[in-house]
Amino acid sequence: EQKILKKINLTIPIPGMVGIIGVSGAGKSTLMHTLLGLVMPSAGTVTLGKYDLASVSIRAWRRQIGYVPQETILFHASIRENLTLSNPAASDVEIRLAAKRAHAHDFITALPEGYDTIIGDQGVKLSGGQRQRVGIARALLGNPTLLALDEAMSALDAESEAELLQTLEELRKEMGILIIAHRLGAVRTADSICVLEADQIVETGTWNDLMARKSRLHSLAESQSLGYDRSVEALRASTASIEN
Repeated sequence: EQKILKKINLTIPIPGMVGIIGVSGAGKSTLMHTLLGLVMPSAGTVTLGKYDLASVSIRAWRRQIGYVPQETILFHASIRENLTLSNPAASDVEIRLAAKRAHAHDFITALPEGYDTIIGDQGVKLSGGQRQRVGIARALLGNPTLLALDEAMSALDAESEAELLQTLEELRKEMGILIIAHRLGAVRTADSICVLEADQIVETGTWNDLMARKSRLHSLAESQSLGYDRSVEALRASTASIEN
């Protein structure tokens, strides 16, 4: 009978990016599961544009959301077969476009058999960053309105995380992006950051605004020894320099 989330009021701009942060057990994954329709709220509404989760087909609802979990599920099959799970009718042109948008095309074409390369169980032949980019490409192949990432960068090294952040910087101009993260670096450039604590959103604002308040986000940044003195603009510039 315990209520996991309460008094949640959250708007995600499309296009745009929103970050959700909080310590373990704050309710971040429950919030994501509610958005995906895996958990139905006992009160309130969840809407996507003009559609209400409670009144539309759950299959149609989920086709509007591209979901990238912490561990991308990949099968012992080719990259092409793994990508088209979200859209079996996708053409070669659509597959390559999705891979390019996810910054996955170059490393895929460098593989022995390109898109037909067998990647092993759980994509064992790929690096962590490559697996996540394949996951994003698969989500994009479904032409989602909203891209939802649940701790999708928690297992990545610094270089892979930087590459993935650059990908998201480009995608945020085309669709809505929701990032749920424990590592704060993943949400620093978001249009809005929501701090989830004790099952509620207790703080909302941009990175610079919330850091200036020296409240919840500031405390979390200190606990992670994050170099939070850099501005969002400086962070974007450094991310872009990695790409160049």
